[in-house]
Amino acid sequence: MLNSSLNSCLNSNFSFEIDQACFSVVNYCSYRVILYLIAEEAYTGNGVPVATLNPHKNKNLVISTKYPLHLYFQTDEPEQTYDHCHTGYTFKEHGKYGWKLSDICNSIYVIHEPTENHLTIFTAFMIYILLAILWTLSKVIVQVIRRKLSPNNVHDDWDRLQEAESSTQPVMRITKFSTRIRSVDTFRGISILLMIFVNNGGGQYVFFHHSAWFGLSVADLVLPWFAWIMGLTITISKRAELRVTTLRYKIILRCLRRSVILILLGLMLNSKSSKSLNDLRFPGVLQLLAISYFVCTTLEIIFMKPYSQDTLLQFGRFGMYRDILDSWPQWLIMIGIVTTHTLITFLLPVPNCPTGYFGPGGKYHYRGKYRNCTAGAAGYIDRLIFGNHTYNKTNNFIYDQISRYDPEGLMNTVSAIFIVYLGVHAGKILLLYYQCNSRVIRWSLWAVVTGIIAGILCNFRTEGGVIPVSKNMMTLSYVLTCSSFAFLLYALLYVLIDYKQFWSGAPFTYAGINPIFLYVGDYLMKGLFPWKWNIAHPSHALLLAMNLWTTTLWAIIAYLLYRKDIIITV
Repeated sequence: MLNSSLNSCLNSNFSFEIDQACFSVVNYCSYRVILYLIAEEAYTGNGVPVATLNPHKNKNLVISTKYPLHLYFQTDEPEQTYDHCHTGYTFKEHGKYGWKLSDICNSIYVIHEPTENHLTIFTAFMIYILLAILWTLSKVIVQVIRRKLSPNNVHDDWDRLQEAESSTQPVMRITKFSTRIRSVDTFRGISILLMIFVNNGGGQYVFFHHSAWFGLSVADLVLPWFAWIMGLTITISKRAELRVTTLRYKIILRCLRRSVILILLGLMLNSKSSKSLNDLRFPGVLQLLAISYFVCTTLEIIFMKPYSQDTLLQFGRFGMYRDILDSWPQWLIMIGIVTTHTLITFLLPVPNCPTGYFGPGGKYHYRGKYRNCTAGAAGYIDRLIFGNHTYNKTNNFIYDQISRYDPEGLMNTVSAIFIVYLGVHAGKILLLYYQCNSRVIRWSLWAVVTGIIAGILCNFRTEGGVIPVSKNMMTLSYVLTCSSFAFLLYALLYVLIDYKQFWSGAPFTYAGINPIFLYVGDYLMKGLFPWKWNIAHPSHALLLAMNLWTTTLWAIIAYLLYRKDIIITV
């Protein structure tokens, strides 16, 4: 949370690191005081003592600016000890601040204005917009020049006759991408490129990192979005396969083979960060996707009808609900899965921990009362089944040392199944309704419904309600929130790309064609030039430029694969 060494950070020549600020504290009291700081998110009554100040003395502290802080000071008298001046404050990078501690609570004031590091993001965004405009203009100019310089502009009667005859049978270039749905590839491309960007550091901006435990950040959206769009493609691809063959068990075997390959790839990637087989992490992103994919695909293959033209007549006056009625067995199974997951979360006895615990445990959550209860029932199950073969990073930057758990563990994989199936249902809306309005209205309604239910569960707060939003536990409120955003984003992309055709989806559509290749490639190449290089004096601007270059390089590779008509699948 802070650098405990005292220093002269008020000096104009002091060199700050990323996300640091100077905090000068002056004790105007006639007694000695202890200053306490803690992240606002982790404050539940106790702070962390960071400095002791004698009467009429001051100290300068280098503190973290990553998260809003909760501050107060306490009298250091043996007979009476009580807190003073509880306040919250959001410090900004490289700013210099002061606080006068006295019997009258004073506000924290600014000594030297902080640097505006968010301007770098805006600049980068504008550069990419400018490049996109220049690229579009260059394509238009080239087309105009070619049309003007083409010898076909000079015609005689014979040429016109030949052109008229040939125009009735135009020549079309058929590629592997001709029949793909561009909005689907674009959504998937956005997910995978955003995943690559945040996995490489996201310029070390906090909002491009995963949440400490509760709440939602940009980075928390990428995995559920990828799982959601994977579900949408299940509906399309499996309906097409069922029209070709009636041997459903063969389709299930092909899905099983693909899932096994994804699991093996995930274990291979995990081996990069393990020292031996004794601590090889078994769960992982690809493993989670593989299992949730196989479960949802198997359900669809068992219950899906190969053809859907007669569903409107089949359901009569309830035809407007045919996307739900057509798959009621799958929905009953999904409700059973979600109910089972919820009951386990709330009712499973965890040794020395309360039932229904959703917190991170650690030293600074509820004053360390549940220090070894990380992730509640989900964490307990992962530790029981996988032992040391789980996520090994147990130093949480807000809650201090926590117990081992796995963000892609068994219970979280069960949650991911529901995310994937919500995507499957979005695909059914695409297949069963033929008018744009019918599709968009239903996707929007699902976005509203899932969003409202999620808000009710978490009481529309970062940490609150019956089921708080937590990516680390993939809680039901988190699943529904991410799915709500996914429904909205896909509806927007469908209108812009497939219906109105205002946008081709580039460059994201190229990345969405080979997403697994890009994900695995980025993981294997991480830290290697030209994707990454060492920066002697890192700053948000330099790190952002490098991480954007890494993401752009993979986007270029995806475009080259597209140009060569190459699709790498598992």
